[in-house]
Amino acid sequence: MIDVVIINWNSGSLLQACIHSLLSNDQKNLIAKIIIVDNFSTDHSQHQIPSDRRIVLIQNNENLGFSKACNQGFLIADADYVLLLNPDAAVLENTLDAAYECMNVHSNIDILGVQLLDERNGKIQSSCARFPKPARFLFHSLGLSKLFPGVFHPPTLMTDWNHQENRYVDQVMGAFMLIRRTTFDRIGYFDERFFVYYEELDFSLRLHQSGGKSYFNADIQALHKGGGTTASVVDFRLYLSLQSRLRYAKKHFSRPGYWTVLFSTCLIEPWMRLCLLIIQRNFKEIPELFKGYKRLVHAWFKNSK
Repeated sequence: MIDVVIINWNSGSLLQACIHSLLSNDQKNLIAKIIIVDNFSTDHSQHQIPSDRRIVLIQNNENLGFSKACNQGFLIADADYVLLLNPDAAVLENTLDAAYECMNVHSNIDILGVQLLDERNGKIQSSCARFPKPARFLFHSLGLSKLFPGVFHPPTLMTDWNHQENRYVDQVMGAFMLIRRTTFDRIGYFDERFFVYYEELDFSLRLHQSGGKSYFNADIQALHKGGGTTASVVDFRLYLSLQSRLRYAKKHFSRPGYWTVLFSTCLIEPWMRLCLLIIQRNFKEIPELFKGYKRLVHAWFKNSK
């Protein structure tokens, strides 16, 4: 059986579409529970959930962050497999059956990811990541991954791979992450110090260090819109992403590695981002850029006291 965990924060009609895809494509009745954790949405999307005996709704009185909300769902999930699914994703007719069968046949797989198709154009999305190194963050901050994408790749996202064959990977995107229930018993849950972003990468790294495996199956597909519900708050999204990057670096890199990431993120990258926005004539996002970095610097000084 599969328990599905969905974290909702102002997802609007996307949440309803996601749940509808699960209920209408559960051909073999594999779903035991659909656990929806609402992080204090203000768009009333949590009140527009279809009625079904398998749906469990947890309503938080504040936005606790993605990691903590995931753990709330994981803690009450008791099926053999737990599917972490984004509200902007949707399963297809054979997605659940094929994913369940894959995990049953390959007992060495702890986490399974599937090929994600952009629901707008059907194109395959880059949805797997590699464990980053400090140098990759430095190259990214210098803008080299933008200027020379064929040589310098993003620190994590595997944009240099076409995602058209099956393979073991470092991390699969949390938009569709099927986790063997016993994995939590071995390595614990998401690190709640990551409010959002990098929590899945940290979880996958801990799994890898314990000898576990993440697998990407290109023969199974799901739909994904992408962008997330923070897309409308540019400065907040930037701040959260950079904050989690620094937290990941501090947790997993050496001291020199952490300082390399801190220096490049805070002193080099904002100016490269500014230059790129000017070249693109995207002047409306310049204030958001400075707001995001202002949040980051304020939080860094606050936490360093």
